[in-house]
Parts: sequence; structure tokens; C-alpha cells
Amino acid sequence: MNPFLQSTSGARFYEEIESRLSGLSLVRGQVTQDSLIHEIQLISLRELFGQNVTSAPMGEAVKAGLCVALDAWDDAHAIAQDLDTVEGSYWHGIVHRREPDAANAKYWFRRVGQHPVFQQLGSHKIRQALPVTTAFDQIVQSGSWNPCTFIDLCMACERGKKSNLKAELLALQTKEIKLLLEHCIQGTMEK
Repeated sequence: MNPFLQSTSGARFYEEIESRLSGLSLVRGQVTQDSLIHEIQLISLRELFGQNVTSAPMGEAVKAGLCVALDAWDDAHAIAQDLDTVEGSYWHGIVHRREPDAANAKYWFRRVGQHPVFQQLGSHKIRQALPVTTAFDQIVQSGSWNPCTFIDLCMACERGKKSNLKAELLALQTKEIKLLLEHCIQGTMEK
């Protein structure tokens, strides 16, 4: 389901990226949507959301997330780096996890602390939706999502040591990006 209001530029962008999200690799790849990325960079928050937003930083966090989803590493990094918010740190952590730079990613996730998206990611609902739960059970211990364990598993998988977890890690990454985008979109309108 598209979290943007219908007939907005954001809704159009989300439709463009949603099908591509599941194909996003654990580490950054080649940017293929230069025109769309350029459009995201230049669009005003009012035009993106179809109305005035109450939180410009959350709106910028949405732009960072859209860039992450398009594999636009440099653009996502630039936006996240300029956001002195928990969500900016979260996107910054994802960017560095996909770089891959585990130490830097963990630094940013430590700055995030506990985030509402972690609670959603660690839920029974997410676990039930996975065909295999080997990685999930390692990441979610005592009912709490551990982003540093997720980073470690992604790094091990990319080094060929945990390649059996790749499909599950990719599914979790897709869910994480969608949930964080939805959280940021909702946060642009909250007072």
C-alpha cells in the first residue's frame, strides 16, 4: 500500500521504487534512475506531499529513504548526514551498512537508540511472514530487534560466510526500508 496521499509526487515516486525495493542488494549497487533521483533532490516538500508539512526534517528523511530505495548512495548519504534527527541517524546507518562499512553503520545505529521501527521489525507478524527465520531469530533476541546483529549478518553474507541467509536478509532489509519510510511519511504530518 502506498503511504503517500493519492495524486501526489510522493505517491508517484513510491510506485516507482516499490517494485525495485525487493531487488535492492545488501551492498550498494549501480544507480540506474538518475532522472528520478534528480527530481527527488529538487522537489519541494509541499509538492512531494501535496500539502504543507509540519516537520521539514521528517520530510527530508523521506527524501533520504527514497534515495536509499533507488540505490543512490551518495544522495542518500548527503541528505542523512545533514539531518540531526533520530531518523537521519537511522538512514545514515542503513547507508553505511550498504556501503559496506560495519563500524560506521553501528556508530549511527547506536545514535538511533531504540526506534519504533525496531519494535515493528522484531514483531511476531514479521517473523510469520518469513519463509525461513534463521537470521530473524539471531537478530531478534529477547523480543528486541538488534540492528548491530543485522549489520554483522549482512557483512558475513556479503563475504560468503552466511550466504544461506541472503534471501531472508534481503526480505528484512526491504521491510525495514518500507517501515522506516512509512514512519517518516507519517511523521511529516504529525504536530
